[in-house]
Amino acid sequence: AALEVIARIPRNLIITTCDSPKRAVAATAEMDPENFSWASDLCAATLVALFPNEDDYDNNNDGAAVSAKAKQAWIESWEAGGWATDSADLGPPDIDWGPKCVTGSLLSTGSDNDKNVFSKFRFPCHPVVFRAGTGLGMLTGADEQVSLNALLHRGKVFRGMRDALLTLVETPSDRKGSLRERRAWDVADVLSRVLARATTLGEDAELSFAVVPIHERLAHCGENGENSKLVASGDDVLLVASRDISVGEEITRDYTIAPRLDGDDTEGPLRLLLQ
Repeated sequence: AALEVIARIPRNLIITTCDSPKRAVAATAEMDPENFSWASDLCAATLVALFPNEDDYDNNNDGAAVSAKAKQAWIESWEAGGWATDSADLGPPDIDWGPKCVTGSLLSTGSDNDKNVFSKFRFPCHPVVFRAGTGLGMLTGADEQVSLNALLHRGKVFRGMRDALLTLVETPSDRKGSLRERRAWDVADVLSRVLARATTLGEDAELSFAVVPIHERLAHCGENGENSKLVASGDDVLLVASRDISVGEEITRDYTIAPRLDGDDTEGPLRLLLQ
């Protein structure tokens, strides 16, 4: 039935911009204000939870330590992100300007100066990103330029937060590259996975951005409309039914109303795939 509680999630297991840890706030304070956004704020909070240290919680509080470890394990379990978080989405490993030419991930490939660097080769941007934009357009049915612009915009957002968040990656993933490169690639992966899971809590002046356990794993509702929603309730966030749910019906959410990057105007399959 509508408003029936499906799950009760403790607030201390949720990643949210309204409760950003001190290290996350300090990191984003180093960003150019023009680049700051809810996405950088939520990514910083996620990175602090993924790479915690003793200053992030009260060592004398066993419950806080247990919650911190549970949150870390939950984030480590995240695999899927937006399209091409896994470079296998770009085609066979040996293809020209495909996975073998990616630096970390598609999101972290390229620079803000690529238009000038590659113009002499008649490319409007990094060749890997250009080829990916063409493939993404064919895959989603969107205009190729619109698809390319969406990829370029994601890359610009990543580079806007990258340097400020590098120090939050205390033990980077084991990949071939310098320490700085591996940290940057981990920031890119977290951004992609946060975008795939983010939602909002509250309304208007009390609105915050969050990733909520269980809710972040729900399937997209499609044309039937979502059958669940989040409701704050004291020290918990409740996942409740937003309408009657039939026996055997999958619990869903609507990813088309998930938070957008500032400046993102994609629609339809293109938007869903890049999430």
